[in-house]
Amino acid sequence: MSLGDGATGYGLWVSVGALALVAVPGVGLRLTGADVDPMLAAALSGAGIVSGAFLLSWAAEVAELDISASLAIAVLALVAVLPEYSIEAVLAWDAGASFDPATGAVTEETARVAANVTGSNRLLIGLGWSAVILIYWLRRRDSVDLRREAGLEIALLAVVTVAILPIVVIGQVHIVLAVGLIALYGVYLWISATRDVEEPDLVGTAAQIAELPVRQRRTVVVCLFLYAAAVIVLVAEPFVDGLVASGQDLGVDEFILIQWIAPLASESPEVIVGVMFALRGHPVAGLTALISASVNQLTLLVGSMAVLFSLSAGEVLSFPLDDRQATEFLLTAAVSAAGVLLVARRVVPWSTGAFLLLLFVVHLFFPASEDRMRFVFVYAGLALGVVAMDWGRVRALFPASREKAA
Repeated sequence: MSLGDGATGYGLWVSVGALALVAVPGVGLRLTGADVDPMLAAALSGAGIVSGAFLLSWAAEVAELDISASLAIAVLALVAVLPEYSIEAVLAWDAGASFDPATGAVTEETARVAANVTGSNRLLIGLGWSAVILIYWLRRRDSVDLRREAGLEIALLAVVTVAILPIVVIGQVHIVLAVGLIALYGVYLWISATRDVEEPDLVGTAAQIAELPVRQRRTVVVCLFLYAAAVIVLVAEPFVDGLVASGQDLGVDEFILIQWIAPLASESPEVIVGVMFALRGHPVAGLTALISASVNQLTLLVGSMAVLFSLSAGEVLSFPLDDRQATEFLLTAAVSAAGVLLVARRVVPWSTGAFLLLLFVVHLFFPASEDRMRFVFVYAGLALGVVAMDWGRVRALFPASREKAA
C-alpha cells in the first residue's frame, strides 16, 4: 500500500496533514515576530505544541519497528520528553538570565520555573493514570494487571520520589542532586536498553503509518520527527511568554497558568494514547507509558532546571526555591508517593483510579500554598494508610524483593 492508496492512505494523509497545518500559525508567529494579543499568541503557540507532540508520539511509536532495541529506548525516551522539556528549558533559561548571584534573590522568572514540572507530573498521575484505569474498568469490569510489566518504572519512580525530598528540605535543587537525577535518567535508559523489547502494539494513526511499505514508512517517520521537533522548539518560547503576559493582563496568577495550561498542551498526546490503549483492551501499555513519563519528568526535567539555570547565569549554581515552589515540590512528591504505593501490587483496581482522579480534581480548586500544604497531608495520609494496611506494598515496589518474598 502506498501513502495514497485506499481509505487508510487517505485517512493517514488527512490526520497528519491536518495536525501539521495546526502548527503553522504558531510557527509563523515566531518567525515573523508579529505583535499580537498575548492570549492569541499563547493559543496559537499552544496549538503548535499539541500538534508537534502528537506528530512526535506517532513517529516515536512507529520508529520502534525500524531501529535496534537499545537505540530505540534511548532515542524514543528523549523524544517523549521534548515538548515538556522545551517549555522547562525556556523557563529555566529566563530564570538564569534574571538571577543575580550576588544577592541570591528569587526573581519573578525564577519563581515560576517549578510550575511546569510539578503540574506535568501531577497531571499524569491524577488524570492520565486514573483515565486508563477507570476507562478499562468501565469497558471490561476488570483491574489493570501490571504483574509482567512496569517493574522497572515503578521501582525507579519510588526511588526518584524519595530523591526529590531533599529539594524541599534544603530549599533548592542542588546542582549535585540535579546531575544525579540526570544520571539516574541515563541509568534508566541503559537498563531499559538491556531488556527484551517486544514489537510495539500500535493504535490509530501510528498503526496506519506502520502499514506503509518500509521505505515510505521510514521517510514519513523521519519527516515527522524533524517537523515536530522544529515546531516544538520554535513555539515553546512564545507559548510561555504568551501565558505569562495573559496572566498579567487578566490578573490571573501566571504560575497557575503555566502549571496547568502548559502540561495540558505537552502531555495531552501521552494521555490520549494511553486512553486509546485502554479503550482497545490494552491498558498495560498505556499505563506503563504514563508511569515511564512520570519517571522521565522527575529525573530529566527536575535535573535540567538547575543545569540550564546555571548555563544561563554563566556559572555553576543550585536552583533556589521560594516557599511556594518548595510547597509545590512537596505536594508533587506526596502525589507520586501515593500513586506509586497504590499501584505497587501491580494489580490496579478501579478504586485506585477513582482516588487519584478525585483528589486531583479537588486540589485544582485550592491553589493557595496553605491549601496545597493541606493536600500534602491528605496524599501523605493516603500513602501511609495504604502502607499501614499492607506493608507488603513497600517490598513489592522492588522486583528483587518481590521474588524473594515469593
